[in-house]
Amino acid sequence: MILSFSITCKLAVQHKVADPLRTGMKTVSRRNWSDAHANKWLNAYRSGKHLHSCWSNAPFVHGACYLGQIHLSCEPYQEMLIDMPESDLVREGGFWQSREDFIRDIGKDNPYKILWVVRWDKFFLAN
Repeated sequence: MILSFSITCKLAVQHKVADPLRTGMKTVSRRNWSDAHANKWLNAYRSGKHLHSCWSNAPFVHGACYLGQIHLSCEPYQEMLIDMPESDLVREGGFWQSREDFIRDIGKDNPYKILWVVRWDKFFLAN
């Protein structure tokens, strides 16, 4: 399975900081997946597939590059943005000052938006 980190990569460039995925700061991502796509991730996790590829953008996008692999620390799950722990602001890359800022940027001002949460405990940098 593949996760693309186009927003994270763009924000790192915009803020002139090292990519938080590569530095190990980013250890969680929220995704607006369809049920079918989420089920693929759940089935992979449940069958013991916990390593997944990371790309700077979708692999078919010109200029996208392979970043490495993540090792999932738990099964992906759904969560409303309003229920996101404040500590996840750093784990999401550290670009937001408050949960409200994150909700405004990611949830389009809908604190009750439900997203899939993907957590990992290890990132293996590509050579």
